[in-house]
Amino acid sequence: MLKWRYLLFFSLTIGFFFSAKATHNRAGEITYQWISGYTYKIKITTYTYIGMPNLADRCYNALYFGDGSSAVVARSNGTTASLCGTSGPPFDGAPLTPTLKLNEYVTMHTYPGPGNYLMSMTDPSRNAGVINLPNSVNQVFYIESYLVISSSQGPNNSPVLTFPPIDQGCVNQCFSHNPGAYDIDGDSISYELTPCRGTGGTICPGYFDPLAGTGGTFNVDPFTGTVTWCQPQQQGEYNFAMLIKEWRLIGGIYSMIGYIIRDMQVDVGVCSNTPPHITINNVDSCILAGTNYTNTITGQDADGSLITLSVNGGPFMMGPGSATFSTTAAVSNTSGLFSWNTTYNDVRRLPYRVTVKLKDSGSQIGLVDYKTFNVKIIPQGPSNLVTTPTNEFIRLNWVKPLNYSLNGANPFLRYSIYRKLGISTWVHSSRETAPPAYTGYVYVGFTHTDINDTMFFDFNNGQPFSSGPDYSYLVLAEYKDGSTSYVSNISINRLTVGINEVTLKDAGITVYPNPANDACTISFDYITKNFYTIDLLDVTGRNIKTVLNNESINKQGVLSFSLDGVTQGLYFIKITADGQTITKKIIKQ
Repeated sequence: MLKWRYLLFFSLTIGFFFSAKATHNRAGEITYQWISGYTYKIKITTYTYIGMPNLADRCYNALYFGDGSSAVVARSNGTTASLCGTSGPPFDGAPLTPTLKLNEYVTMHTYPGPGNYLMSMTDPSRNAGVINLPNSVNQVFYIESYLVISSSQGPNNSPVLTFPPIDQGCVNQCFSHNPGAYDIDGDSISYELTPCRGTGGTICPGYFDPLAGTGGTFNVDPFTGTVTWCQPQQQGEYNFAMLIKEWRLIGGIYSMIGYIIRDMQVDVGVCSNTPPHITINNVDSCILAGTNYTNTITGQDADGSLITLSVNGGPFMMGPGSATFSTTAAVSNTSGLFSWNTTYNDVRRLPYRVTVKLKDSGSQIGLVDYKTFNVKIIPQGPSNLVTTPTNEFIRLNWVKPLNYSLNGANPFLRYSIYRKLGISTWVHSSRETAPPAYTGYVYVGFTHTDINDTMFFDFNNGQPFSSGPDYSYLVLAEYKDGSTSYVSNISINRLTVGINEVTLKDAGITVYPNPANDACTISFDYITKNFYTIDLLDVTGRNIKTVLNNESINKQGVLSFSLDGVTQGLYFIKITADGQTITKKIIKQ
């Protein structure tokens, strides 16, 4: 709840704000970060006018958590200047430009449990004279974010917006803005334009989209987040908002698990400047985890202005020094080198999006250009795949990836096996993991969840193999979030009906653990017959129990059986198939 000592402060100041007719809120959003359990760190970010009067320059802001509770949150960035007192927090914010200040209000909150929570902040009122928002000075500034807490989908963090909303526009020149959103959870992000919100989160009365003129555009790319307004028709101040949604793949279906709304204002003036232009060498790249990725970015300005490149995005959030961008400002032409030393902790299903901003220093109004590029990190696949045929199945063995250790959020899931009838010469490109349909490979099956389970028996779904044709095989690794590795080498072999049976002596039978407590496992390198009998004998040769018939061995050649009720001592496991017998010792502890 709001602390009582701030209630009088807010009741008095809110009335004063409305009477003053100017508060100068320019932009803002609410973001959240999962800490543990149901506890989240929540941050209000606002951008306010620097100058007098500036009644929106608050030392405190009220945050409503969406669960029936609220709190007054002190500003936590800047210095302790006289505006908010010199004895300690709250601070006074941080200037971004000569006319715009960044304000951050951070607090912790523990929610009561799973649920859908709409957090919000309201501040009266907006600037006077906003062209597409009639009577703007008497319309409140409202931002909200939506949080879904679910026990089944895991914790969630909101996207982080890495580029502030400080871009300006010129009449009859294309305006662009990109928030540089990054999602630490690897969720998909989509973007929409939405009307500005006012009292209670309702659409501001009279709002209309900024006018673009005949044949013009005002839209946002739903995938990259770049807002394009071609072209502003009238100088002045304009408001609009961006709805930034998170989508998570749950059970094969994308579900919306949260959103944030950035409300922002654009100043449009009259100038002779034209926007600069970005060129990116590689727009989409796929690279092997653990290798270094580089991309050269250039910028040009036809007006001969001083131009500056900057880059933001997911790779810069992966730890200190993981990604770097080196550049210098220059007149007319400049370039920069993006470099990323990737690791296996960077592996995820979706590519990382990097947002590039180029700003000129036009003598009247500086204009910008935005471009994005994507980098997908793909793990190394299994190696040394070998296929061995018998008269009933084809056995596959391989070596696990050398560098498979991933962070706890994305562990190994399983190996998947693919087969093609005939000899395959396919060589995957940097963008291909699972073999595409055009290669002729079909999915055969998968192993269990142990990275060390590097053996598979292909029984062709119980149907007889054809005698004579060649079969080509591939194996790849899958991870919990749906990431897939590059494929292994291709192994080609053929199954010939009528070849000599593999005897029990050659079957590679292993009993473990030994000594055993309550259970024991028998592993077969080869399965020679569909029918087995396995007996447990004591030292006198007495049959204690028969533990297997022909239904118990799985297709990976593994049998597990219980030793419950068997007393401690030395025993023999007798394995019989097709008149052949082999005996293994086992000690019951």
